[in-house]
Amino acid sequence: MGILGVVMTKTILFISPTGTMDNGAEISIFNLMKFLVSKGFRVLNVFPDYRVPVQKTYLEQMKKAEIQAFGIPAVKWWWEEAPGGLPGTHNQRLESYRDNIKRIREILNQNKVDLVISNTANVFQGALAAAEENIRHFWLIHEFPEGEFGYYREKLNFINEFSDEIFAVTGALTQNLQRLLPERTIYSFAPFSDITIDEVSSNVDESRGIVCIGRLTERKNQLELIKAYRKINSEVLKLIFIGDWDTDYKEKCDQYISKYNLQNIEFRGHSSTPWAEVGKNKIAVFPSRMETFGLVYIESILNGIPTILSNNLGHLSSYHWMGEVGYLYDLGNLDNLSDMIQHILINFENECKESLAKVSLLKERYTLEHTYDQVLEMINSESIVKDKNLDEYSNMIKGKITFKLLFRDFIKSILTLKKI
Repeated sequence: MGILGVVMTKTILFISPTGTMDNGAEISIFNLMKFLVSKGFRVLNVFPDYRVPVQKTYLEQMKKAEIQAFGIPAVKWWWEEAPGGLPGTHNQRLESYRDNIKRIREILNQNKVDLVISNTANVFQGALAAAEENIRHFWLIHEFPEGEFGYYREKLNFINEFSDEIFAVTGALTQNLQRLLPERTIYSFAPFSDITIDEVSSNVDESRGIVCIGRLTERKNQLELIKAYRKINSEVLKLIFIGDWDTDYKEKCDQYISKYNLQNIEFRGHSSTPWAEVGKNKIAVFPSRMETFGLVYIESILNGIPTILSNNLGHLSSYHWMGEVGYLYDLGNLDNLSDMIQHILINFENECKESLAKVSLLKERYTLEHTYDQVLEMINSESIVKDKNLDEYSNMIKGKITFKLLFRDFIKSILTLKKI
């Protein structure tokens, strides 16, 4: 309540990990931002401005949703040790981090921000800026601290220190982080994708086939699906991949396809409306080695498409959340996967009817109010901002010795910045 009992509009600043809509973390948080706008919140978004064409579309989507977006040029936006390599020199990255934090602090002050929300474990500048301005900070974590994201296990003390609340994807990830941070409560959320069955087009190729949506990467493990497809040995069944790709992994897939002279495999690249390309007579298969939730699985079953997914921990979380709809196969077991595909093809009419019959119930279960209920509750709370130990966080930055020493000087320079 403000003066004379007038309800004051709360302003929330989100920290975007990529500034693109080609990943589940961005898509789900964009839906949360839109929802908050519809409820009367003022929503701002900061993203790394890499001056790439796809970000023009991103900005247009933000503007349409009445979200004020701020692009900040960055040498590297994520932690030093995070995926993405080491562009520029140490000094250039440090200067960029310093400029980013200063700019975020300016935005916080100019817009009288009440809450900062960092989206993914990979972004940290918002946490530091919020601490400097004594503003509440939430951290939404989408990644398991292993594999390519294993680096952030050493950042957990920092994340713990600089978060008023921590939220993780429901299921295995929440349980994992709760074990690693037993002294505090890890709240949970389920990533939300706003999709309807109407998005699946009836004006595309209606031949039977398999579709896999998502970026072509080692982690997404599409080569396993290609190998299972080879075992099926069908001359008419199509295998369609929709999504951008990592060049090295695409080459590995191409080499396998060429070696065994496989036909009817298509790589269609990125699509902003992938389900419009699927058609009604397809099976969806998602063979990822690791996911934290499996957003594309949710999209598939909400569209009433017979769906198979690997039994990685994140897929298990989404599978149980959605009432165990679809089929699980044992990751790495090609016979299991190829047999499951053939089983659905043999019983295709019944499988489609059963999948479509479940859509209404699934939509009732999968609402934004339900998936983000704990986040929304905490946003609406009036908790006191916890004290953050700014003097200690330079010791929490792990990595190369040269970077650690440079970062220590950087921390001192941040601490000596005058209040903006």
